[in-house]
Amino acid sequence: MIFDVDAHFSPKFAHDRMAGEFRHLRPRQIHDGVGMTMYFNGRLHPRVAHSFPEAQTCHFDRRMKDLDKLGIDWQLLFPSHSGLYYEVEDSKAAAALCQNHNDGMAEVEKKSKGRLISTAMMPLQFADEAVAELQRIVKVHGMRAVVISPNIDGRNIDDIRLWDFYAEAERLGVAICFHGDADSKLLGWQRMERWRLYVCLGFPFDYMMAITTLIYSGLLDRFPKLKILFAEGGVSYLPFLEDRLMDTVETFRSPLAHDNFAIRGRPANKRPPKEYFDRFHHVIGLDESLMNFVVERYGADKFMIGTDYPHPDAHMNVAKYVDELSTISKETLEMITWKNAARFFGVEAPRQAAKRPKLAAAE
Repeated sequence: MIFDVDAHFSPKFAHDRMAGEFRHLRPRQIHDGVGMTMYFNGRLHPRVAHSFPEAQTCHFDRRMKDLDKLGIDWQLLFPSHSGLYYEVEDSKAAAALCQNHNDGMAEVEKKSKGRLISTAMMPLQFADEAVAELQRIVKVHGMRAVVISPNIDGRNIDDIRLWDFYAEAERLGVAICFHGDADSKLLGWQRMERWRLYVCLGFPFDYMMAITTLIYSGLLDRFPKLKILFAEGGVSYLPFLEDRLMDTVETFRSPLAHDNFAIRGRPANKRPPKEYFDRFHHVIGLDESLMNFVVERYGADKFMIGTDYPHPDAHMNVAKYVDELSTISKETLEMITWKNAARFFGVEAPRQAAKRPKLAAAE
């Protein structure tokens, strides 16, 4: 069985039917001479690839057919613009846009009869509205995951205004799923215009900052049951980050530091940074050269696989990649390919797995 924990879907049907005061702000999918592109707030999205295939990105029936072709049993759906609404400056408008997206994705999830799990977008630049929308998507739709960009319009995700949101997510058992966004103010974004560096370097750099702030702020101590996932950033950076965080903590404790750092300028974590790494779950890049090393170091129960379908860098031949992972033990393979994700998102295994071809590719 295969649980794809990084895929993308855009509910065009929901955007098109949006009504009310803020209808004019909705994302619009526009066809030009090249293909379809998304237009929002005066510019095209996403900046790394303005054209995208409408059928694979926006149509439910096509997605279900593609799952069968690729041999995928479940798929976690992220929007194609995880931090897009953070730039909206009106709180009611931001809330309305998120509600429209989430209602559409809830329809997709329900229609799939359990095969598609949708992440909900949150207006996190307005903490009170974010808490209200979190409560609504659980009460009305029973949704179990939210998507968060690793920066909130350039602010770190440990911003004190968001702690009530994290408290409510922990109380409701909703998973916090981080996904980088090339249209957000990710770490170093001013220097990443060329060569698709927003994704290549921006995503893992932003994740390193997010993990650091989650640990050093004391947020993980405050919310010990918060479920956290990082998608599409790879995992090879984890040992490096662990070493650097441990080194920084030792610096603060050094007798040579004296009183150089104000009390609120010191890390607030109660345990050594490396002991928090077991709080995080990650989506593995199927072709990462350090995968085996990282899985062994942090435990097979922390990792899941993802395809990034239908983005240009998607692993279309997921069946082939999974077969190549069979060099690891059968138990570890099952954990990474579906069991960890099924447990994390609280889904039951089907009685019969989807037929998985050896060589699969969606048209």
